[in-house]
Amino acid sequence: MNAFKYGCSVEGENFCARPELAKSLSNYIESGQNLVIQGDRRIGKTSLVKETVSSMRGWSILYADFMGVKSVPDVCNRIADALARFDSSDSFMRKIFAALVHLRPVATIDALTGLPTISVDARASSDPSSVNAVMNAIESHVKGRKVCVVFDEFQDILDVRDGEQMLALMRGRIQFLSHTSFVFLGSARNAMMDIFMSPKSPFYKSAAVFDVGTIPDDDFFAFAKARFATGRRRLPRSLFDRVLEFVDRTSGDVQEMCDAIWQTSEPGDTLVDKHFEKGLAFVFERENGVYAMFVKPLTDIQLRVLKALAVLGGEHPLSGAFLDEARLTNTATVRRSLASLEKTGLVFSASSGWRFSSPFFREWIRRMR
Repeated sequence: MNAFKYGCSVEGENFCARPELAKSLSNYIESGQNLVIQGDRRIGKTSLVKETVSSMRGWSILYADFMGVKSVPDVCNRIADALARFDSSDSFMRKIFAALVHLRPVATIDALTGLPTISVDARASSDPSSVNAVMNAIESHVKGRKVCVVFDEFQDILDVRDGEQMLALMRGRIQFLSHTSFVFLGSARNAMMDIFMSPKSPFYKSAAVFDVGTIPDDDFFAFAKARFATGRRRLPRSLFDRVLEFVDRTSGDVQEMCDAIWQTSEPGDTLVDKHFEKGLAFVFERENGVYAMFVKPLTDIQLRVLKALAVLGGEHPLSGAFLDEARLTNTATVRRSLASLEKTGLVFSASSGWRFSSPFFREWIRRMR
């Protein structure tokens, strides 16, 4: 049994409860308020929304993930599939097919889950206006029902050709569903703000911003301690504080580090610093090939900037100390390198400065010779 789950949304006993946030979120959803969920990567935004809606009496969730969408048919397929997962009854499926008839939908059975899925013909759904059909299907099936519609990684629609037109069409339909709460999640904060805070965007100020921060240390410790106890492992507060500091209190990374410690410890252990190091070694052994692949295409300058970021942190990347660590003399070179590294997804710019997407990769870089 694994006591900790990461890399996906979690629920039930795997979810660290956030009662105050959940209460505020449920109030917004019940009132039909559209929301942009704002928070750092892997902070638990998706898990919070799913767990909150599941606890609301009589409510259900229609969830579509737009991660990596590259075309109009991709977007239509994600929404059509979300509708199929929302309700797989024969009567509901017939209604979906009727609503999507012009997109020539096809139903199949997912080999892994055994659940029905729906896909639409790429040729029939290649025009941006075809999003109207899937939005019509949503509208016809949420009216009069307690449904929260969740669009995850919503900013990836910007990567679609004619994405701006699709956003305008979607906004035109959503604005008339005043009793349905649409919740928009995204891991790219700047792109999400461009969609919802730029006066040029069709979604300008169409949703309230709901901030999801880190889980309070005491609450997270109580959760982790109880999870470790299920495997007869004792977690001292001092070790958990080290975990929190190492991963910058990012929920998903806390779970991953705790899982690594779990995997490398035994029932009856009182967890100490050696278990932390064994856990790190476990992650490095598992990810070494991936990390090596990350650094292989980097230039010498980019790698030096990356190492300086790992050693000094990203609060002051243009300081003299940072330039010295990177063995550079020009701040413009640092700026260009950070911009290039951000495009690779290895680092990102946050309110607190530049950060690694993975604290484990950061530590691996810091320990490089």
